[in-house]
Amino acid sequence: MRKRNIVLYGGAFDPPHLAHLFAVTALLSREGVDEVWLLPTADHVFGKDMAPFEARIAWLEAATAPLGARVKISRFEAERAGLSRTYDTLDALSARHPDAHFAFAIGADNLAAAHRWYRFEALRARWPLIVFGRPGAPPPTPAHHIEPSPTLPDVSSTALRAALRSGLESEALLWLPSRIRAAVAAYYTPQRAALGPVFIFGTGRAGGAFAEALRRAGVEVEAVDARATPPTRIEAPIWMLAVPDEVIAPLAAQLATRPEAAGRVVLHLAGRLGREILAPLAAVGAHTGGLHPLQALNGPSSDLRDVYCGLEGDEIALEAAAAICRAVGARGAPLPIADKAAYHAAAVFSANFITALGEGGLRILEALGIARDEALGMLSPLQAGTVAQLKDKGGMGALTGPLARVDLEAVAAHLDALRRRAPETLPAYVALARLTARLAGWPEARRASLDEILAAAGDPHA
Repeated sequence: MRKRNIVLYGGAFDPPHLAHLFAVTALLSREGVDEVWLLPTADHVFGKDMAPFEARIAWLEAATAPLGARVKISRFEAERAGLSRTYDTLDALSARHPDAHFAFAIGADNLAAAHRWYRFEALRARWPLIVFGRPGAPPPTPAHHIEPSPTLPDVSSTALRAALRSGLESEALLWLPSRIRAAVAAYYTPQRAALGPVFIFGTGRAGGAFAEALRRAGVEVEAVDARATPPTRIEAPIWMLAVPDEVIAPLAAQLATRPEAAGRVVLHLAGRLGREILAPLAAVGAHTGGLHPLQALNGPSSDLRDVYCGLEGDEIALEAAAAICRAVGARGAPLPIADKAAYHAAAVFSANFITALGEGGLRILEALGIARDEALGMLSPLQAGTVAQLKDKGGMGALTGPLARVDLEAVAAHLDALRRRAPETLPAYVALARLTARLAGWPEARRASLDEILAAAGDPHA
């Protein structure tokens, strides 16, 4: 009698997500595979805190129901005593089911940590491994698996838990199977307790804005000037570093020497810096992250409502940052990128440079003899209309004027006028004309004609 070929797919499944279902579907499609058994961990060998076992069983049963009878959800690890060691589980299952031939499926990220597994080499010698690729994990070698397996999507239960606990809107939540999304969300989204006291280092534009907004929300706040000596002991559970970028690292090193730093949430407000700038605090047990408001702030009078804030940090820091955003009415947006400098450059490009461009426009009109106040009144509605169009149409769809019409004669006339009236603005006009043509998708021939005109204006980059 032929033995059944069963693939065991183990994990915490805390919670199950669509990448898990993708893996199960891939396993079912393998030639010769009769069944796939999912083995949720009962008592994690590394002490990982997990949702209740029966809750994860129920989620798995509901999520895999459409896959049919070839998929089984096993309670085996809860039935046997002791920690969930994979070798012991496979050994016991093989003894209980002598009519079955087992293989074991894991992700390449788990394979990279195989040196921590109990009797891993013996496990690999007795049972075939099927290793799925994982983004960022070293690829498995041919010796590790039966045959190459696809790379799983870049989603993790850890990221889903963080998104759910933070209460933030996140695309990550779409990776929860719709059959279990409500149940999982109900479990992981806690009842929100009142936000605890917040201590703010810095009383400038950003620090003053958050201090006032949090106080209006009923949050207890203590704020000190960045140059002042803080209290001997800071009891607040959340510390915000609203100080200049160059001050963050030395301040973090100083705060890390405080015995109360362990367990505190420490958030900086810098746009271009990641939480690694707070490494000394993380090393002593603080939860670190960043909260960057995408808005020009002006102290206590600033309105943070509906302002987007870029968030990053460990799970607890992210939850605290999200709670601050909710309290002040801002919109927290977790940053999915490691390169915060690029994120910050996008903000500078889209906002800070507007100030310089606006000043350039004012100086050109002043060169024509128009008073500054009147020039400001003339240009402000134009700028506001452009911003409104940008919000409505997005990107280059909001473009108007000669570069939208591919009007090279107008560009040439502008260059001549600027050379005579406001030569300090000429390099910016040249650079932005070239960039606009490229972003607007001008045909190559038209761009070549534009380059000739720009070169004639004395563009050093032509």
